[in-house]
Formats: sequence, structure tokens, C-alpha cells
Amino acid sequence: TLYRSRSSSSERIITMVDVIQAVLSLMLIFVGFGLGATIKYQDVLKCLHEKRIATSTGALTQFGLMPLLGYFYANVFRLNNEHAIGLMLIAMAPGGVTTNLITYWSNGDVMLSITMSAVSTTLAFGMMPLLIEVYINTTFTDGGLNIPYELIVITLLLLLVPTGIGVFIRAKSEIWAKRLEKFGSVLGVIFLFVALIWALLADSHLLDQSFGLWWSCATLQVIGCFFAYGIAALFGLRPIARRTIGIEAGIQNSTLIITLIGNSFDDKDERIKVFTPVFLYSVSYFFNSIWIMLFFRWISNDEKVEQETSDVTNGNKDGVKLEQVVTDIKVEGSKGEAGTASSPLDRASSLEGPSRA
Repeated sequence: TLYRSRSSSSERIITMVDVIQAVLSLMLIFVGFGLGATIKYQDVLKCLHEKRIATSTGALTQFGLMPLLGYFYANVFRLNNEHAIGLMLIAMAPGGVTTNLITYWSNGDVMLSITMSAVSTTLAFGMMPLLIEVYINTTFTDGGLNIPYELIVITLLLLLVPTGIGVFIRAKSEIWAKRLEKFGSVLGVIFLFVALIWALLADSHLLDQSFGLWWSCATLQVIGCFFAYGIAALFGLRPIARRTIGIEAGIQNSTLIITLIGNSFDDKDERIKVFTPVFLYSVSYFFNSIWIMLFFRWISNDEKVEQETSDVTNGNKDGVKLEQVVTDIKVEGSKGEAGTASSPLDRASSLEGPSRA
């Protein structure tokens, strides 16, 4: 009887996990619909053509800077294999589904953000397996942990195929695209909350982690964001593009990684350990995004003041240079004094004809 009770309890746990994984996969599909609904492929192609350097810089920071930063943290703080794998997975993920909204609130370039999200999600098909091989399989798989490539592809397809359908819907109907976009954004936030609650229910000690792991997960977004901002500045990009690249690089697609971990690790203890860095990153993400957004809004307001001052000095919005107008008036006045041409007042009086006095 005791054995049968334990067996039925185990079966219930397995069934519950299967249901949760199915729900998470389904939510990822709807998040993909929402992401695709933001993409107008004509605008993306135009942005790719006109902002090639900015888009390339974004991809460089997404798949070059962020994994390198995660690898640095994992080695400096000597994280165990499971935690290191979880941190590396979140560091090598494509851009998150909320970057477009946060870019808008931060006075960034929304079209560039949408383009970068589309590009990074597409590049993830090749880059994530490559980065997993370079960073994870060569360093952190001594205990036999491994992520099958077919599961990586399947998880990415769960996001990419619905994204393509969302793009198609956007091309056919703006109204339905707007509805789908809002639905996908809201569902993305709900997804994170559900995943976080699920993690806490699975392990009540999830928050009780080492300083090194907490620091790595809490600062990954922030350090990545401002390093990416600096790299964009080195490439001579405008401040609005720098902000956008920083946001896009720092915010990772937690939804994708949560689903990948859920589908890749059968052992509950391993799965929870690998998931822990993603959980800590997601908790920090809510707070980091708020203050990064407020900081970028603040510096963008200073940029507007500087631009307005520049307009007064060098020209207004209509392209009329005020200094040139003043110079022309002075030149006109000097010609009048020389007698070769009358002043504007003299010309006006001459047009009135001879005096009646």
C-alpha cells in the first residue's frame, strides 16, 4: 500500500510537470504571435538597409558580448555546472519579447528594436547551438548534462513559426495585428509570473542562493546594457540607437529559455538547479528594467534640450539658419550705407512714389 501510494504520488508529480511544460510551450507560441504582430516586413527590410551598422552592432552585442559576460561570471564565481548552464543559456538567448515596449518608454528607436528582435530570433537558430557547443559543452558538462540539439530547434520553432504567422497577419490586417500584439505582450508578462510561481512551488529555497549567483543574475542585464551602449557609441551611432541596442542586448528571452529547460531536463533536481539563474534573472529583470528605462528617459530629455539649443544657434526645424539671417541683414545694411543700394526702409519709401509734401 505504501509503495502504491508513493507510486501514485510520483505519477501525479510527473503528470503535473507534463501539464506545466505543455502550458509553457503553448504560451511561448502565443508570445511568438504577439512578437510577429509587431513586425511589418517592409519596414524591417527598410531598417536593415538604412541602419545596417546599428543592426549589426545589436547582433554583435547580443551573441558576442552577453555570452562572454555570462562565461566570465560563471568562472569568476566558480558556479556549479547546473547554475553555470542556466546562466549561460539566459546570456546567449535572443532579445526578449518586451524590448519593443521598454524601448518605446525609454524614447528609443522602436523600429530598430523590432528589427533587432526579428534578426536575433532568426539568428538564434544557428547561434544558440554554436554557443552551447563553444561555452557549455566544452566547460560545464563534466557531470553528463547535455541539451539535445533537436530540442533547441523545436523550442526555437515554437517561437519562430508563430512569429512568422504574426508577420503574415500584420501584412493582411492591421486591426487583428494590434489585438494580437497586445495579447502577446500581456501573455509574455503572465508567462513570467506563472513560471516564477511554479519555480517557488517546486523549490521554496530558490531565493536562498550564493552571493556570486545572485550578483551574476542581477547584474547581467545592467552590465550588458551599458556595455552594449558603449560599444554602439564606439561605432559612432546616435544616442537613440545606443539606447535601443543597450535595451535589446540586456533583455533576454526568458520565455524561450524556460521552455527549453523544461523540455531538456527530465530530472527534477537538475531542472530546478539549471532554472535557478533564469529565475533570479527574471526577478531582477522587473526592477532593472524600470530604473534603466527611467535613466534613459532622463538622458534623452537632456538630449532634447541640447537639440533645441542647437536649433536656436544653428537653425530651426524648418532648416532656416538664424545666424545666416542676421548676417544677411548686416550685409544688406552695409550696402545701404555705401550708397550702392538703399536700406530696406529706403526701398519701401521709394516704392510709395514721390512725396506729396
